[in-house]
Amino acid sequence: MNKEKIDYSNMSTEEKIEHFETTVVESPFFTNIIKKITECHKRSKHMTEPRCLIITGDTGFGKTTIGSFYEKDYPRVVRDNGTIIPVLLSSVPSPATIKSMGSWLLRDMGDPMPDRGTTGSITKRLCDLIKECEVELIILDEFQDLIDKDTEKVLSNSADWLKHILNDTGVPMVLMGMPKSTDILSANSQLKRRFRTKIVLKAFKYGTKDGQEEFEKFLIMLEKGLLFPKPSKLYSGEMPFRLFCATRGIIFNVKNLISKAAEMGYEMGSENITMDLLALAYEEELADDALGYANPFRAAYKNLSIPNVTEPSQSEKPGGSKSKENVSSILHK
Repeated sequence: MNKEKIDYSNMSTEEKIEHFETTVVESPFFTNIIKKITECHKRSKHMTEPRCLIITGDTGFGKTTIGSFYEKDYPRVVRDNGTIIPVLLSSVPSPATIKSMGSWLLRDMGDPMPDRGTTGSITKRLCDLIKECEVELIILDEFQDLIDKDTEKVLSNSADWLKHILNDTGVPMVLMGMPKSTDILSANSQLKRRFRTKIVLKAFKYGTKDGQEEFEKFLIMLEKGLLFPKPSKLYSGEMPFRLFCATRGIIFNVKNLISKAAEMGYEMGSENITMDLLALAYEEELADDALGYANPFRAAYKNLSIPNVTEPSQSEKPGGSKSKENVSSILHK
């Protein structure tokens, strides 16, 4: 949605920030992940056993956004004889056990007494309810919490439980969690066969021309969610590299930083996001994690560096390459 189509003249700061926070950047990588989830969802209906997917990545790489984005296209339908839940999205409780995970899923489906019964009875009720609600896909976020106790017994029991749910219901699953989530696949060869598709989420890279352009295009699309009278041009000049140095290319950090700068700008009546606003936002939101490095929005550009990340050569810094796609065309998509 183009901001020219939004009348934000009477919107509060909170409403403007909510608009930005709910902006989803549908990058090629993001779109490909949604495509893979769709394949698991749709193709499993025509296969003898469900095709499943596991998505891993560190905190802040966008796993939760992916799950929520997919679920919203398959809303629940309330009927006289019950509720249809095409996509069941849930998050693993912490700390988690097989019983608490089953109860959590029952709760998210609307069971009035999700904690009642033994692990076995809860699991049976869950499988029955999945069928009754015509669930077509299950998405489990924060999956690492179910296998947090790194022992063979915990992994084996969790793997057997998942395999039982899959076998009993025939409903495919998408597991999302930290990198260690894949450990469960080594505990059961049949489960490993089901989760053949694996996607690893990573931070943006800035050491190559392609990496730089990918990050700049992300900023271009992200800026669509800002409601200022004038463009902030976060994607041009020195700004992309400064933003990258500040955030390490982690999606959550980028959005959090820009959101804070926007909030300050709206309150101050600024026409756009300025370098000073980003400097203030950085000091509030990210400076504690900077390990003593200078504020990237106050430091001289020539002195910028990225800790623990290969720094691009001078020719690869902003201004050293041209985006293959016209900025104006991306902004008005």
